[in-house]
Amino acid sequence: MKKTVLLLMMILLIFAVILAGCGLDDGEDNEDAAVPDGNEEVGEGENDEEGVNDEEEGNQEEGENDNAREPEEEVSGSYDYYPFIQNTRLHYDGEGSEYVAEKVHFDYIDEDRAQLRRQTGGTTLLEVIHYEEGKVYSLLQLEESYQRESFYEIGLADAENAEILIMDPIEAGTQWEVREGILREITNTEMVIETPLGEFEVIEVTTYEEDSTFTVYYGKDYGKVRSIFETGDTEIFTELVEAEEDFQVVEAVSFFYPEFDEDRLVYFKEEILFDTNDGVEGIFEEYFRRSPKEDSDEYTALISESTRINFIRLDRGDFAGHIDFSEEFITEMNAGGALESMILSSVVRTVGEYFTVDEVKLTIDGEAYASGHFEFTEGEILENTPNENEQEIEKGWE
Repeated sequence: MKKTVLLLMMILLIFAVILAGCGLDDGEDNEDAAVPDGNEEVGEGENDEEGVNDEEEGNQEEGENDNAREPEEEVSGSYDYYPFIQNTRLHYDGEGSEYVAEKVHFDYIDEDRAQLRRQTGGTTLLEVIHYEEGKVYSLLQLEESYQRESFYEIGLADAENAEILIMDPIEAGTQWEVREGILREITNTEMVIETPLGEFEVIEVTTYEEDSTFTVYYGKDYGKVRSIFETGDTEIFTELVEAEEDFQVVEAVSFFYPEFDEDRLVYFKEEILFDTNDGVEGIFEEYFRRSPKEDSDEYTALISESTRINFIRLDRGDFAGHIDFSEEFITEMNAGGALESMILSSVVRTVGEYFTVDEVKLTIDGEAYASGHFEFTEGEILENTPNENEQEIEKGWE
């Protein structure tokens, strides 16, 4: 009897263990299992690893969310609305004036300085634009600038008529005085306008004078895209219609040289192509250093390899061309009085014809010209006079 009871108890125990094992393997039963609360201690082993992994996963998700956040919108400044654009000519057209159409391109561009030319039906204007301390300045404006010349080195302190075109902050209500009695203000920063070239997000800058307003709309990619001048019943409207890319300035130049044995000057005509930042000084240096026919001793080059042209420009006070050389022009000339005279005449003829003027100034590092044969007074004018026996020739090099 005792053996029967003991056997029965062993069978029941084995059956209970089997049932318990089945319960652990059942996922639904696990959901009903008690979960330790936060006050219970977690022992070492697998539970510790799971806790650490859960924490790492939580941190990883938080990091991923941080990276997914949208970056802060970049704040636009005044420079963004007056970009310097290389080798591109902007075409404008409109109505209200016979001179409303204009073409604009940059001759020279640096990080914070650029020189542009604005060609209208009436004149060609040279302008120097300058960035400084969140402001866009117009430093200089010169009319009758038909040929390439450089006023690039002018500084803000030297600019008598400098004016601010745009200034930070770029928000409606920012205003400044251009000159006495002339106020300029950013009047809108949330405008979209459409031109023949396309649609632009722009800022509106309005200039107020006593009897007129002048409103300019600047876009980030091209600068000025529209302008409206209003006075009384008159309105002059201009807008951007075309951007001509890969643009090069083409200028015709006649280069003169001595033919000493024949006692005359010879010349050839050349079409020069200028990209943005090609200086007229560098081009003239290249041609002045070379004889028209380098395999012949008939003609004389005008300058030595070391000679530099500091600037070539039009002196608007005297309406005379002005070329300024480094001192090597004199010290390395190696010519007698007669040949030196012909070299000077060749320079004067080249510069005078380039600017289409009758008079030329020639200086050395800003000082009056003085050599062993010739000495000029300060500001002396040299006449650009054609010689009867000048001869046009073919250039002998490419």
